Amino acid sequence: MLSGQGNYFLLSTAHTSMLLFCADGRAEYRYFGELVRDTAGAELLAPEWEGRTLLPCSPWGSTDFREPSLLIRHADGSVASRFVLTGAEIAPRVLPAGLPHACGGGDCLRLTYRDEAAKLVLCLQLMPLEACDAIVSSAWLKNEGEYAVEIERIASLQLELWGKDFSFTTFDGAWGSERQRHTRPLALGKCENASYAGSSSAFHNPFVMLTRPGETYACNLIYSGNHRETAEADDTGRTRLIAGINPFGFSWRVEPGETFYTPEAVLVYAQSPAEASARMRNFVMTHIIPPRWADCERPVLVNNWEGTYFSFTRDKILSIAARARDVGAELFVLDDGWFGRRDDDTSSLGDWKDYAAKTGGIASLADEVRAMGLQFGIWVEPEMISEDSDLYRAHPDYTMRVPFRKPLTMRNQLMLNLADVRVQDYLFEAISNVIQTVKAAYVKWDYNRYMTDCFDAVTRGGEYCHRYILGLYALLARLTERFPGVLFEGCASGGGRFDLGVLFYMPQIWTSDNTDARERIRIQAGTACAYPQSSMGAHVSASPNEQTGNRNSLYARFSVACGGVLGYESDLTAASEAELSEISAQIAYYKRHRRTLQLGEYTPLGDAFGDDWSGYLVRAADGSEAIAVVCLHEKHTEVFNRRARFAGLEDGARYRVYRVEKDGGEQLLTEADGDLLNRASVSLGGIFGETDVRENSNPLYVRMYRFERIGR
Repeated sequence: MLSGQGNYFLLSTAHTSMLLFCADGRAEYRYFGELVRDTAGAELLAPEWEGRTLLPCSPWGSTDFREPSLLIRHADGSVASRFVLTGAEIAPRVLPAGLPHACGGGDCLRLTYRDEAAKLVLCLQLMPLEACDAIVSSAWLKNEGEYAVEIERIASLQLELWGKDFSFTTFDGAWGSERQRHTRPLALGKCENASYAGSSSAFHNPFVMLTRPGETYACNLIYSGNHRETAEADDTGRTRLIAGINPFGFSWRVEPGETFYTPEAVLVYAQSPAEASARMRNFVMTHIIPPRWADCERPVLVNNWEGTYFSFTRDKILSIAARARDVGAELFVLDDGWFGRRDDDTSSLGDWKDYAAKTGGIASLADEVRAMGLQFGIWVEPEMISEDSDLYRAHPDYTMRVPFRKPLTMRNQLMLNLADVRVQDYLFEAISNVIQTVKAAYVKWDYNRYMTDCFDAVTRGGEYCHRYILGLYALLARLTERFPGVLFEGCASGGGRFDLGVLFYMPQIWTSDNTDARERIRIQAGTACAYPQSSMGAHVSASPNEQTGNRNSLYARFSVACGGVLGYESDLTAASEAELSEISAQIAYYKRHRRTLQLGEYTPLGDAFGDDWSGYLVRAADGSEAIAVVCLHEKHTEVFNRRARFAGLEDGARYRVYRVEKDGGEQLLTEADGDLLNRASVSLGGIFGETDVRENSNPLYVRMYRFERIGR
């Protein structure tokens, strides 16, 4: 809801409000927090001194010497700008050209600034989304002058708050340890969260939080490239949060008559980090995930990668698919190695044609899999190219490279230049042909290295990384429009590009290459702070785990994987009859409760980043049931009284409490009230005895529960 009263504009959602004052050539934040219904008395919120205001925009060149949100190099080489607010109005939202964005919504508050000397117009948009308690922010700059200017930084969001007692929470990591939560006090200083890798990266996810007791402000960026979020507290008693494209190595020429659009940022307020995360997940489900998939249950898949790697035959693939059918899976995915002459990772990327000597004919292979009653999916890595490939030999000019320098290889591969429309067109036709040939129901889109040699002959250097991302989005838009029924899953050497920009086109992302249950419970917990469980690919793999060597029971691996979209990634032909029976029971149980697990209301339990216990609880949308998984991280000698609280159940409701067994059966434990289960410490007695430490190395101690609501 938006309303304007005199010089005040009130943006309200179901539970929050943002108040801005717009007059005398400037706009100021006056309030952002819990819902307020009127602006009466708003003059009491004015700053004590005119120079100490809370600004939504801070171009470089004023007496504000903190981190600027805008830096422009003018035709004469100067960088000082003088933007004055010339208009504030409730107006239709303008979408950012060529960029993913929040779907739906209505009008926005549009703030228009003008630098009269340079003839530049800056517009900021703030759009409230009532149901999910979010505000979407973006900006654009139009050049109405006679000379080109260079944007050297431009933020999607600048939020300022009173107080300097905040902590800054980020979600950082690396390959195999993505999105680990870290919180540090700001004190009097600045914290940065940024990617320099060309993509949003496994190193620093674009989701951040500002927290203090009773207040949390969370922000995410709808963007897949280099990003930067900074939080700065100063001695005047203000804290500034800025989010947008990383200005490092970035500059964008805006010619006369042209406009540059920033990615959109999304902002939520809540009284706690958990509540802010719930609101952010709701925003993603409602306004980012493609509508075709937002409320759609996802299939249980079997992927052959960790079972065979590159060494497979047609008979081997068909035997794994047959086992997948027998245990109740719905989708078989053929991973890397099916194309070109791809027997290892040194060749063939870019040659998206059947390796018939290995597959025996991929179209007929896909038909045989479908004849078993399974859907067929396939792996591709379109953005990459091998030097040992027909494409490279024919078109070395398609690669990302700096003239007169040998490009750097990572994982024995180079990157294609998606800033080039010719490359986009080639990939559109090549990947379309793959999808049509195998009649794919699912495509796993991988991206196994970061950017180096960011250059092409026709793109200005400072524009390259952003133009690459625009090229990627253009390609994804064409493919998803042509194949609306195909389920695309993003992947970036695991979770190296897990962001809202990818989710706008692909409703789920491979969360991490690390499938060890002990590691995954932390990775999935960090991811769920900003992203819904239906967006997280989560597989049960072999034991001992390929990445860590840890051993965990099938029950533990399954229970953790139920926190995302369930799949299996191993050679099922090597599984024992007992294991196959257990997997079959797991899949059957998951299918019975899939809608709850994938699309229910997710609540984290415990602390995945501590050393005690963690887990999750997912409650069905209609409240009829909830499923919880509890993981104890360590067993301490003579410490037996381990307990859990099941936050997320409905106060006042009465539940039957079941323990879920490894054979898919349930043991009725008791009946209990939701408020008791939410608040009291529930005994986990006997949980250590359920895991055989003689057979399992460094295990998680795991238990799954189901709560069936039987009344209020």
